[in-house]
Amino acid sequence: RNELAQLEDLGLLTHPHTSAGRVPTDLGYRYFIESLMPEAALRPDEQVTVSHQFQQAQRDTAEWLRLAASILARLTAEASIVTPPAAPLSSLRHVEAVPINERRCLLVAVLDGGTVRQQLVELRSPATVEELRVLSSTLNAALAGADATRIRAHAGQAAGLAADIARALAGLVEEHDAARVRDVYYDGVQNIFAQPEFVESERARELLGILEDRTLLVSLLPSGLGDGEVRVAIGVEHQHEPLRGCSLVVARYGAKAGVVGYIGIVGPTRMDYARSIGAVRYVGTLMTDLVRAVEGD
Repeated sequence: RNELAQLEDLGLLTHPHTSAGRVPTDLGYRYFIESLMPEAALRPDEQVTVSHQFQQAQRDTAEWLRLAASILARLTAEASIVTPPAAPLSSLRHVEAVPINERRCLLVAVLDGGTVRQQLVELRSPATVEELRVLSSTLNAALAGADATRIRAHAGQAAGLAADIARALAGLVEEHDAARVRDVYYDGVQNIFAQPEFVESERARELLGILEDRTLLVSLLPSGLGDGEVRVAIGVEHQHEPLRGCSLVVARYGAKAGVVGYIGIVGPTRMDYARSIGAVRYVGTLMTDLVRAVEGD
């Protein structure tokens, strides 16, 4: 009992009702994932079954997407989300890091077609006006015409302020590209509404509104994921209120040439994280293999 009280004091457990037991907080789930969770992997027999299903599918991207969504929903008993693989759509024409104060700047990027995107960037160390001016000039010389993949590669070779600004720029371009994706494949939405957390009709309706708004949904998918990386957003970590009772488990899949899509699930924060992460990672790996075979990578 003392240990449970200590965990509650640390913010890892909460006691929502006097008649109920303690349950993990969003911070508690985060700690579990990062420090206590067992290996996240599907059983070998499940991997064989899933791989066989993809091998039997037609050589058709839409069929793969529908199959991936169906398999994920079945494996996790949550709602699945899959976006098609798409090539980067934007290239950089011009960029300026406009100083606001010594630890913050406004990153302004002009993309092909004249689209202007802006983002506030918090700097890890102070930067002068002259340093930002020189860096802007250097980035324009090195990255004019570059897509998000090339910008991120440049960031990986840079250091310090240059790396921070280049990473922010890559994320900005990636987010712009993601927002232009419209096709999203779903399955298992009924799994969410069978959960007790969503018995309340208004809460269920708000969540369904997000799932049906494809532009908004795609904008929620994280940019900058590496190959094989799975990202988890839990409860209060979401910007949109209707998602704050949910967790989102997402991976990127695709070809080395930058033809990428996203695959993931959404469900209550008390989901089985090890199984969910293992399922998303494995199906994402299979999708990557399929896309790379098509693209000739």
